[in-house]
Amino acid sequence: MTTIILSAKTKVPQPLPDSVTRTSLLSKFMEKSHKKLTVLRAPAGYGKTTLISHWLQHVQHEQIAYLSIDSSDNDSSRFWRYVIHAVANACQLDIDEALAPLLHASDSATNDFLIESFIHEISLTNKPLHIVLDDYHLIENAVIHQMMTKLIEQSPEYVHVYISTRTEIDLPIANWRAKQWVHELNTSHLRFTPQEVQQFYTLKNLPLPNQAQLNFISDKTEGWIAGLQLASLTPHHEYPMEWETASRSAIFNFLVQEIMVPLPSSTQEFLLRTSLINELEPSICNHLTNRTDSYQLLEQLEEKGYFIVRLQSNNPVFRYHHLFAEALRAELRRRLTADEVKGFIQETVIVLYERGDFTAAIDLSLQYELYDLAESWINKHLVSFITSGRTATFLRWLQHLRSHHYTVSYEFLVIGLIASMSSLDIETANSLMQELETRQITDQWMEKEEHAAIILLYEHAKAMAIVSAGGDLQIAKAIVEKQLNKKIIPSRWDNVHMHFNIFEYKLLRTSISSKGKLPPWEDGLAIAEIFRQPFYETRGIGAYSYGASAESLYERNLLDYAKAELDIAMQRGHEMQDPGLFIPMYLLQAKMYLIENKTTSALALLTQAKTVVTEKHWLASLSIMQAACHIANGDIISAEKGLDAVKSNQPFWMLVHARLLLAKQQAESALAILIQTKTKALQEMQIATIIEATVLEAVCHKRLGDTATALSTLQEALKAAAPHYYIRTFLDEKEIYPLLNKVRQIHNNDESLRSSIPTHYLDHFQIIEPQAHPLLTPREKEVYDLLADGITNREIAKQLYLSEGTVRVYLTSIYSKIGVDSRAKAILLKYR
Repeated sequence: MTTIILSAKTKVPQPLPDSVTRTSLLSKFMEKSHKKLTVLRAPAGYGKTTLISHWLQHVQHEQIAYLSIDSSDNDSSRFWRYVIHAVANACQLDIDEALAPLLHASDSATNDFLIESFIHEISLTNKPLHIVLDDYHLIENAVIHQMMTKLIEQSPEYVHVYISTRTEIDLPIANWRAKQWVHELNTSHLRFTPQEVQQFYTLKNLPLPNQAQLNFISDKTEGWIAGLQLASLTPHHEYPMEWETASRSAIFNFLVQEIMVPLPSSTQEFLLRTSLINELEPSICNHLTNRTDSYQLLEQLEEKGYFIVRLQSNNPVFRYHHLFAEALRAELRRRLTADEVKGFIQETVIVLYERGDFTAAIDLSLQYELYDLAESWINKHLVSFITSGRTATFLRWLQHLRSHHYTVSYEFLVIGLIASMSSLDIETANSLMQELETRQITDQWMEKEEHAAIILLYEHAKAMAIVSAGGDLQIAKAIVEKQLNKKIIPSRWDNVHMHFNIFEYKLLRTSISSKGKLPPWEDGLAIAEIFRQPFYETRGIGAYSYGASAESLYERNLLDYAKAELDIAMQRGHEMQDPGLFIPMYLLQAKMYLIENKTTSALALLTQAKTVVTEKHWLASLSIMQAACHIANGDIISAEKGLDAVKSNQPFWMLVHARLLLAKQQAESALAILIQTKTKALQEMQIATIIEATVLEAVCHKRLGDTATALSTLQEALKAAAPHYYIRTFLDEKEIYPLLNKVRQIHNNDESLRSSIPTHYLDHFQIIEPQAHPLLTPREKEVYDLLADGITNREIAKQLYLSEGTVRVYLTSIYSKIGVDSRAKAILLKYR
């Protein structure tokens, strides 16, 4: 289901011509423009949006991205789709198209990648960017808060975020305050001063009260701008002596009695009958009120200032002021009986549903406890919501129904379990599984034939949960075998292809592969056996089992077996049109070509792969691998050019960039990048990345001449790798072969090392020391050995008591004799 982008939500608001310009506050905006964030926090009616709109006029020639938030935006996919769309329009870039594929997943790794990619795209503009989020208090989704935190903290210095809210928000404001990142305006700042109250009356062309009356109005309203607006609309606005301190009931009564009741009865009926909908689209209003002139009436009410805001000029859409809408709804309940209200609400939601606004219809149904209707609509569109990445919306609805003790279907619970597992929401997944098991005890639902299809899904979900968590595979296998022996009942989920990889360059980094925790060989066979049963043949997990197996077999140095699995995974990935499967296989095939010194074949393969994908992040992964091939071939210029074109802080880019720096003899810079990459991988428990980064870290220490640290670092990598039998990551780095031999020598005499690195594992690294070319003279061999250790010309000269010029002469001779034309190629050749 595609999210429809309403342009009204991203339209920058224009201040009303008769609104008060708050010069002193605008000057604060100017003074604090270097801050990362401006927060305006105050109750409704304090002019937060108007103040921001005035400020945006001051920076109207800069990039401005605006979003008016409503409660439906609590879906992370929907929220970020709007934010990214607004920024794309502001920057006139295709950011929204480039990042669209990442919005369909909800796991934490993808969320991080989405925000990091978004920040990277923003950084390409290198121009001031103002991102405005109006009514942020409506956001309750913790995932959105986490992602927003990262956006604010890591955005470039020329990005300024503005948040308006009625309440405290779940962002680390206190930490940012301590870092002097935030500019805050609260109720005390936003209250009208007596001078601004006077200016308000002047701009409204209202009789100007005397000073005593002005002071009284200021005291009673406490500078509440909406209160002044309310008072100004009363017949005796200049004498609001009975205007009391705002409270909800008083405000509602005032709005109804002073604003609505004086209107014609037909207009009152219109207001009441349209009060439930958030966006007043004229044709929907006509349908609800049996009128034909809703647009004209809305326009008249807006012109007269009756708490109606125009959201869109073309194909006009309006909304009521939030307080006015709440007052109208309260009046609706007062005038009608409970049954009449329920019938009216039901009519409204059905109109919204028939107009295609399924989300608004379901939200409103849940809000007014029309649970049966909401459940029927959720059920009808459930597959579309799940396949379009709207799992957060579904889980929100499911949680609402459960929290109100509505007995939801078993299918809802099972699909909710699968959705929460895919987004790594373990708490929700456990809660749903517990409810399913409890209802089995009370209802015996798994014994009933009508639930056969959903029981099958549930049992397979449990098996997947065990595998993903690294649990007892025999239990998972037993669960699957038990279900496979039963008759398979067709269901609407049979042809739903779940994407298990949205952006990772390795399947081993995905949650379904336990983030690189390779199981023992026998367990790996058990997993393959589980997910290659006929039941999984048409499902994504079956295809993914081949891809994950190919990567695992490669790491175990079983290259022929890996190639066979890779071919099947590649074919299945293309059949399913799933780049999350076939792109990692292209990258793996390119690595296998490099082992065979077929750099040209690897580059050609990657170039071909670029013709079958359009998503920016997959193209970037292919470009990064091409850069790795250029490095292996000694083509530093092409590698650097390729990496610069797709620069990011993703681990794949960082690791290849570290290799580039090593090739450029910049070991210290490479080391800094690797430590950063490993730190992040440790936080995320990404085993494959931890091992690769640590191996390269050992290379850096070796290049820097610190052999002791290089050895201890390599031992650290081996200790991390041994439980999961990573082999190829070490063998692919020929520069560490001498270190591996030294570790083996130490291992023979070190009991503690033998206990942490098994001998049978270390036996895979019985490596013959590389030899220099036989045509080299003894002196040239000395120079070549030092060169291979990554030592600079100056250091070689110092150690051998030569001049740098003499070292350069030796290197020219060495290159000629061994048939290379660069330092990098000479080093690579020595370790082949």
